Amino acid sequence: MTMVNYVTGFMLSNDGHRVVLIRKRQPSWQQGRLNGVGGKIEPGETPAQAMAREFLEETGVQTDPASWQLFVELDESGLACVYFFFCRDDAAVMAARTMEAEPVEIHAVQPLPDDVLHNLRWLIPMALDPQLVFSQPARLVERVRVAPGPAAAGRA
Repeated sequence: MTMVNYVTGFMLSNDGHRVVLIRKRQPSWQQGRLNGVGGKIEPGETPAQAMAREFLEETGVQTDPASWQLFVELDESGLACVYFFFCRDDAAVMAARTMEAEPVEIHAVQPLPDDVLHNLRWLIPMALDPQLVFSQPARLVERVRVAPGPAAAGRA
């Protein structure tokens, strides 16, 4: 099985009080829940380039790949790797709008809405923590339990 690489980003207001999130329709386990903006990394793209492209496609806002700070790499047991980014830009937060089927929403960070994906409850505060300096991203491994057989192939 080939590992798939993804990006997820949190566009934050300069004061850290607001965040751009997207209401997911796919995959089914995220349906109706809020997540950061993101998607698959295309061949030939760096994670930062993919983050800027995904943010443009989903929100209509162009950003510089260099403005996105990579802060977590999450290895999902060798099945996928998710690169988590954040960026602070008031103008981008205010300009973000729905461009595709999944609605773009701006939410307060404190408190986060009840229907965010569970890992956003620690990822967003981590991105905002002024005591953390991300000279290298935190590298985490998540244990993903995949059922044997054909159902495992439909995970992504």
